[in-house]
Amino acid sequence: MKEVPATVAWVRMAGRGAPASWLLAELDAIREAGVARVVVLDAAGVTPGDAVQMDRARLRALALFALPVVCCFEDALGPAIAAVALAADIRVCGAGASLMARAGDVPMAAGELLNAGLVTKVMPAGRASEEAGGLAAVIASRGPIATRLAKEAIRRGAHQPLEQALRFETDLTLLLQTTKDRAEGVRAFLEKRPPLFTGE
Repeated sequence: MKEVPATVAWVRMAGRGAPASWLLAELDAIREAGVARVVVLDAAGVTPGDAVQMDRARLRALALFALPVVCCFEDALGPAIAAVALAADIRVCGAGASLMARAGDVPMAAGELLNAGLVTKVMPAGRASEEAGGLAAVIASRGPIATRLAKEAIRRGAHQPLEQALRFETDLTLLLQTTKDRAEGVRAFLEKRPPLFTGE
């Protein structure tokens, strides 16, 4: 796998026999450090024994986490770790992966997950982590304020009537016009160079 930039925080899920609180504590530490702009939850190699049982409140906190979260997995995910994966913003899986959303359900294979919109991309076996790292690096290269507000627009807009959701998105766009990152983006475009976003 290619080296990921410092703006991408990598959290390995496999082999964790820790209590449910470890993941949110780790994510909070990443956010407070102020370096990472995206988090990758790497569940490649996870086994049923590695499952992290998270209650509804913790899963909601993961779904509402300020930074974008990308999850990748290669194998069969049981209900506990599947719930964590489904709380992420973007999911990438290997061709041999499957996911069981609830105990007793028939596991959904990779192609079914893609068709149902539960994963963003299916990669050849062994390549899910690499693709997740690449997606995360692209997201991290974008303006961090714009990325956070885009996540908020999607989260809130999904539960609003279309007209109200579009109005909310317009309000957030107007807010972005006042940031230093927006001015830097325009300058970088005119100077034909990559932008250097600071999150201001």
